[in-house]
This record gives sequence, structure tokens and C-alpha cells, in this order.
Amino acid sequence: MITASPRNVAAGSGTFVASVGVADGLRALGHEVDLITPGTAPGPLGFTVHRLWFNRRLHPQRVRSADVVVGWDMDGYRLAGKTHGTFATYIHGQLADEARFERGWVALAMRLQARAERVSVQRADRVVTVSEYSRRRIATVYDRSVDDIHVVPPAFDAQGWAEALEAVPPATGDGPPRILSVCHLYPRKDVATLVRAAVRVRAVEPAVRIEIVGDGPERTRLTRLVRRLGLQGTVRLHGQVPFGSLVAHYAACDVFCLPSLQEGFGLVFLEAMAAGKPVVGCRGSAVEELIRPDETGLLAPPRDPDGLADVLLALLRDPQRRRRLGMAGPSIARRYDQIPVARRLLDAVAPITHRGER
Repeated sequence: MITASPRNVAAGSGTFVASVGVADGLRALGHEVDLITPGTAPGPLGFTVHRLWFNRRLHPQRVRSADVVVGWDMDGYRLAGKTHGTFATYIHGQLADEARFERGWVALAMRLQARAERVSVQRADRVVTVSEYSRRRIATVYDRSVDDIHVVPPAFDAQGWAEALEAVPPATGDGPPRILSVCHLYPRKDVATLVRAAVRVRAVEPAVRIEIVGDGPERTRLTRLVRRLGLQGTVRLHGQVPFGSLVAHYAACDVFCLPSLQEGFGLVFLEAMAAGKPVVGCRGSAVEELIRPDETGLLAPPRDPDGLADVLLALLRDPQRRRRLGMAGPSIARRYDQIPVARRLLDAVAPITHRGER
């Protein structure tokens, strides 16, 4: 398994966390797994240059003994079609699709990396991705038949989350209503719509608190927006927090909301579901595959602060509905545990590996 994604969420990637989860699941099933990553952190020229240089140095000899080589997103693209075993590309980020919603240097960097990802998708023996939305978008933006693309969701450590949540003191229920949002602050996450929706939500629920956890290129812009709208006492940007604090935020919130415009899957929704919280997302992208309206959460129209406020207020006013929606979440989160996902990944590459050596 090859990934140059940052090794922690603070650096802007949950992909590395997912790759470790799949690797752990495969090992639990008795397979030998090596995780090939850059040996050093990104240098002064930035992550994109660092990532391309890491891939430039990869050589087929390094994976000579592997039955299957899994390149995550663009990584390993130079090995596609050249390995002794099967080369499978496992697309989590869909860089070309994500770049549509970004600005400035972030968009430029994503488009540059997307060129490598396109090579990987077109040359790979097997293409795997995390949702039906991603499957359709990859077929469109990278020109590969949708029938060649298999869906395997990201691995989620359901047991680990359950244990972490058990360690958090139970909420007393005496505090103000809390809405939580967790993400790396990119424009495509559209947290600005949640901030704008807070004006209307506060007008009806004056005590409401909106907690935003995460860092990224949009943080300065969001901080200014909070000040301009006079929401300093309502909206708080926490930045990146330690894992224990993150779990405590999930445990303490009443509603989880991420109004993202583009999600290949949406792992944070699973985290909230595992915590037994109702979730709110926006229509479009893979979010509609994960959120079952009025079963686990609600969907709002994208880029619509008033529409999002209506959905949030509907949940804040109805504690019984929140509990009902939240109760369905943990069982759904367990479906994405590491071992079941590892089995699905094996099934996705098995038709090739069972043919024998090429």
C-alpha cells in the first residue's frame, strides 16, 4: 500500500487514517501488508512537490514481491502497469473533482496532482473508490468505464470509537444546544454557509453554540465572517484539537452538521453516527448515500443558509426526533469497520489476483 498523504488529520488528510485502518483489517485477516510512505515531512516547496518527488523515486523493484500493490489516490501512479502483481488504485480524494470547488494555490496544486491521478486510473488493473458518487465522477473526469470501477468504502475503527466514547463523561444535558462541525477548512466544505445560517438559528435559539473543529485555508476568512456577522458569542473556531477533545466534542453536541459541496464519502458523518448523533448534510455528492433522510439525519439544499437553518431548527426544537435519528447511527457505523472493509477490498482485486502471475 502506497500513500504520501499526510500522516495526521491536522495536516489535512483523513486518507492516511483510512489507509492504516484497511491495513490493520487486512493484517487481522492474516495478510502481510507493507505501508510505503515518504520518510520525511514536506519541505519548503510544499506538499505537492514533496508528493510528486516521492512518486518519482518509487521503483517497481520496491514492490517486486507484492501480490497486490494498492496506490491511494494518485500515489504509485508511476508503477501502474509495471508491477509484478496486480496494481489497484484506491481513490478517496478524486482530486480533479475536488479542485472544482477550490481557489488559488489549493486548486492549482490539486489540478497538478490530478494529472498523475488520471494516469493511475487509466493504467491500473483495478480501480476502486469509496462511493457510487465517486465511481460516477471518476468515470467522467478520468475517462474510464464506470463498469471497471469498484466501490469499497473507507475503513472506520468502530470499536476504537466506541471505546473512546465510553471514556468521555456523559453529557448532563443542562448546557446550551450545540451544533458541531468537523472538517479541514477547505472552500468545498462550505462551512461559511453554516456560519451564515447561524444568524437565523440564533434568532430563534439565542443560546445555541456552534463549534467548528479543524484548520485549513479558509480559517482566516471564516474568522472574519464570524466577526462581521456579530457571531463571536455563538460560533467558535477551535482549530485542530487532540483526539480526546475531538471525541468529547462529538459526545457533547446535539447535532452534527457539515454543509459540504463535495464529499467522496464523508467519514466525519460516520464519526458522528458512531457517537449517536443526528447528522445534517447537503444534497449532492456522496453525502446522500450515507445520510438516510429522517432515519439517521436530514439533508439541506447546498449553498442555502436559510434552508440549512430550517433543517437545524427542526432538529433543535424536537429532542425526541434527535434521539430517534441518533439511535440509528452506531449500527450503521459498525458496517464500515476495518475487517468488513478489508474483505470488500480483497473481493475487488480477487478477479485479477486469482488469474495467477502475468
